[in-house]
Amino acid sequence: MAGPTLKALLGARSANRPAIEAVLHALGTGIRIVDPADKLLLGEPSPQAVSGDSRVPIQIDGAIAGFVIGPSEAASALALLLTQLAAREVEGRALASEVLHLYREVHLIEQLSEQLAALLNLSTVCHSALAQAQRLIRATHGGILVMEKEGSPLISVAAFSPSTTDADESCNEPGPLLPESQFAAAILERGIAEIVNDCASDPRALDGERNLKALVCAPLRAGQRMVGVIALANAMDGATYSAADLKLLNTIALQTAAAIANSLLCSEMVDAARVRAALAAELQAASTVQQLLLQSASRPTPGFHVESVYLPASEVGGDFFFVSSAPDGSLTAIVGDVAGKGLTAAMRVAMILGVLRRETSHDPSDILSGLNNALIAQGQLGFTTACCVRISLSGDYTLANAGHIAPYLSGRELETAPALPLGLIPDQSYELVHGNLGVMERLVLLSDGVPEARSHTGELYGFERLSDLTLMPAQQIAEAARTFGQEDDVTVLTLALGAGPH
Repeated sequence: MAGPTLKALLGARSANRPAIEAVLHALGTGIRIVDPADKLLLGEPSPQAVSGDSRVPIQIDGAIAGFVIGPSEAASALALLLTQLAAREVEGRALASEVLHLYREVHLIEQLSEQLAALLNLSTVCHSALAQAQRLIRATHGGILVMEKEGSPLISVAAFSPSTTDADESCNEPGPLLPESQFAAAILERGIAEIVNDCASDPRALDGERNLKALVCAPLRAGQRMVGVIALANAMDGATYSAADLKLLNTIALQTAAAIANSLLCSEMVDAARVRAALAAELQAASTVQQLLLQSASRPTPGFHVESVYLPASEVGGDFFFVSSAPDGSLTAIVGDVAGKGLTAAMRVAMILGVLRRETSHDPSDILSGLNNALIAQGQLGFTTACCVRISLSGDYTLANAGHIAPYLSGRELETAPALPLGLIPDQSYELVHGNLGVMERLVLLSDGVPEARSHTGELYGFERLSDLTLMPAQQIAEAARTFGQEDDVTVLTLALGAGPH
């Protein structure tokens, strides 16, 4: 994440500028702030150097971002103030980034819970859970051991190791723990998760387990029944696991155990029929809602060429997009991703699009702020990411981002200010980014279903390929993600000036 610049810290929209201007006024004439190239940022220009003036550097994140020039004492004091303000901005951005990371973990756990709830096959449940655990916690080995019946021996159902790219469905590769492992037996007996950061010296370790540097293992408990254990390990030198890793694995284990218990009881035909009927009814209702939403997701936008593609990962999805035009001919577009799946996500999308249809402002920051407060007022659980842009007929654009994947301009990722997703904290403000869309250029807004597409070998499509991919038409971008291995909803919206394809 890029750090703040001195120019941004003193910009016209910065909350710091009035205070700095007041300080400059109090210090009197002869004080000025310049960037490293001596370009004046604030203060009165000086035609020539004044004898006795000091040139005091301003530090931002360990680097010199500019200088305060003027009498020594005043220049030093102002440089110290600016350095402190920059440090506070750096800390704030780091905190926002950390919060986004934590909410991403929550989102992935929610996805896992909903995914497992729809699965009844034991092998599929275990491989899905282990794949998600591998995404969230660094590990070279992983495995799930299950007791098919209470008191029966453990069997290995899912595993991965350095010679596999993900949870190997054949399970020929060993996981970190064999069924006869004393670590697994201890976890089952005590029912408490455990970290071992020095496997070689632990007396319970079997020969193969002594090569592991660190191990984290959690019980799979469904109600009062213990159904198995899930374990992750790292064989890299210096590897360790923390209490945060243990807590996260416990959360995954809780979701996984319930799904395993359900899969072991799937032979009960009445319960299975009830689950199928409920699932079919939910999908049918959600599918109807989704079709209605897609039919009204955009409005005519004369003067612009707009392409949109929406590919839900299942019958319904949680992505949305909306395009409208303002009285002055400008275009406003938004792409977003609602946490969750199924009917709950579809109904949340319906509420969001209803708010957008009633929105009178065309300022991206105001639109996101209004949508954020509307979600909170509706008591919506979870969160929503979104990116909103307004483009004039001349190509000038402003955009704001609420925790969503950044847009691309003709293959170049645009930097946006970090901000929390929608629906978490009321009265949030979202910083605007300004730019210009050229006649032959194209702005691409998309959802994370594109970079998070995963091949059958477990390889992520990733962000590295997006620069070239976003030069293609919307349909080709979406098709590339689907062909590679679509796991999540895919939404692509391309915007260009004029009426013809670019």
